[in-house]
Amino acid sequence: MTRSKEIVAYSASFTGPVAGNAFLAMIVVLEAEWNASTEAVLLAIPAFMLPFAIIQLFSGAVSNAYDRRLTLSVGLLVYIVGSVAAAASPSLEVFLGTRVVQGVGYAFVSPVLVPIVSDIAGKDRQGLAMGYLGSTSTAGVTLGPLLGGLFAEVNWRLAFVAIALMASAVLAAVLIVFRGESGQGAQHGRPGSLGQLRLTLKNRDVMLLSLGGFVGFASFIGVVSYLSPYLGSQGFSTGEIGFALMFSGLSGVFLSPVAGKLVDRKGARCCAVLGFAIAAFAAFAMQFADDYAAYVALLAVLGLGSSFIWSAMLTMLMRAYPTMKDSLSAVFNSARFSGYAASPVLLAPVFSSAGFEGVVTVCAVANVACVLVILTTRRSLDRG
Repeated sequence: MTRSKEIVAYSASFTGPVAGNAFLAMIVVLEAEWNASTEAVLLAIPAFMLPFAIIQLFSGAVSNAYDRRLTLSVGLLVYIVGSVAAAASPSLEVFLGTRVVQGVGYAFVSPVLVPIVSDIAGKDRQGLAMGYLGSTSTAGVTLGPLLGGLFAEVNWRLAFVAIALMASAVLAAVLIVFRGESGQGAQHGRPGSLGQLRLTLKNRDVMLLSLGGFVGFASFIGVVSYLSPYLGSQGFSTGEIGFALMFSGLSGVFLSPVAGKLVDRKGARCCAVLGFAIAAFAAFAMQFADDYAAYVALLAVLGLGSSFIWSAMLTMLMRAYPTMKDSLSAVFNSARFSGYAASPVLLAPVFSSAGFEGVVTVCAVANVACVLVILTTRRSLDRG
């Protein structure tokens, strides 16, 4: 049953990113469906990401104070309702509203998965487990556009029906394998959800890791987001651009478990520093790339850096305040996904004034700054 819980957590970590990124392959189809502009359709990204980032700041504390099974179930149910409503959307305005519902629903799922996997793995294989969690999440990010594109060739609405069915299967599994678990807060006399959140926000290490998560994710998304129009301006086709960008996630699918194993063997802090150093190198080197193969290779290196970053940082996070893991996960994930949502806006002036070379330089410097952030955390987070 313990291993079943771990498998369910990995499955749930795949489900959310699929919906978040399947949309990317349907932009042109949705423009034609509702005679809308590209800018209007692209509002579906912040419609999902902003509530997802903000709501989970509180959802993890709710789970920590009460019941993980209930939190996961309610979140998945809301996510399913949003997916079905998206499939039935009669207009762009309604579709954007359903994306908000999806984001709110998954905000109650995502932060609970990290502490579940952490508790099951234990100290000896915590890094490896975080690597697998990162791998399944990255697989959702990578395969989402592919699945969305395949369904959209028949009918884009089928993609959201499939997502709803996938989430329904995960919900059924949660209800079965987590049966009998009682509220954590009631059992252990912990403070309520707001008290959990206050205590978490006062933890210096959590704040440092959350800062690193925000900057690290913003840097990664910044490179990937602005590389796409840059490659387009260089004459590459949309197919070539999509294939290249896939490598930023594809390498993480296979390498995250390897990075997680090294976290267990060599320590989390050094692996996090290594990850940010690799990401800084990949970002900075992109301004000197002169052919398609070089961009593909550097995107794969960027994905390698991300594998080390998230496996190590999630492991360190779970050691920062072991009695409130759900709250830790909520605060950290809220910060890093806020970086995802804010990155294109924050880097837009840089791109306008200094082009892609300016963007990758800023992102490289930001990754170096994250090394300093990691080195200021307590050494006890390294090996627990």
